[in-house]
Amino acid sequence: MVKPNFKRAKEEAYKTLMLQENFSFPINPKNIKLKEYDIKIISFQEYAQKTNLSINQLTSNGNTNDGYTYIKNNNILIFYNEDIETEGRKTWTISHELGHIVLNHTTQCDKNEAEANFFAAQLLAPQCVLKDLVKNGAKITPLYLSEKFKISKEASENCINTLGKVIDNEFITTDYDDIVIQLFKPYISIDYSYDSYFDELEDRRKSFYF
Repeated sequence: MVKPNFKRAKEEAYKTLMLQENFSFPINPKNIKLKEYDIKIISFQEYAQKTNLSINQLTSNGNTNDGYTYIKNNNILIFYNEDIETEGRKTWTISHELGHIVLNHTTQCDKNEAEANFFAAQLLAPQCVLKDLVKNGAKITPLYLSEKFKISKEASENCINTLGKVIDNEFITTDYDDIVIQLFKPYISIDYSYDSYFDELEDRRKSFYF
């Protein structure tokens, strides 16, 4: 199998962030603007109401239950499931589909899925930003990430695992890291610097299991 090009996925995610007008977190993928694409993002439920199609028809009887991208001519639709329990998972699904579009994926394969997942991670919680937050005293925990970046627990844990490699200088950097850090500098240095509130939330969360 051809290896995923994680560096390209990261670069394209950062370039996408640089095109936006609002440089703060959490990122709402529904508001992402892409220079070369006109994309409509719509839930299965809303589209079903407008077209009289069933949810089963739109999801191929549940085989594409979270979401997918439909492209015909110059029309691009990203479908997602409004009934997904967590907002973090909806956010991830839409960001993942944006990754497929930006990376020009035309086939479904493990390589493309891995690249789209990495694009989503870098779009929603850029590792250069997380690394700078650590330098500013933030304690990056799954709770911290889910609270501040509005991503799912699973996505938060994956981000932390990769962040360890970044801090140890074992992971890829791009030419856009410093630019993204500067664009989000107010977030890093002022609005969302770490405080004891997150320790309190983490302690409260842990208490639920005892």
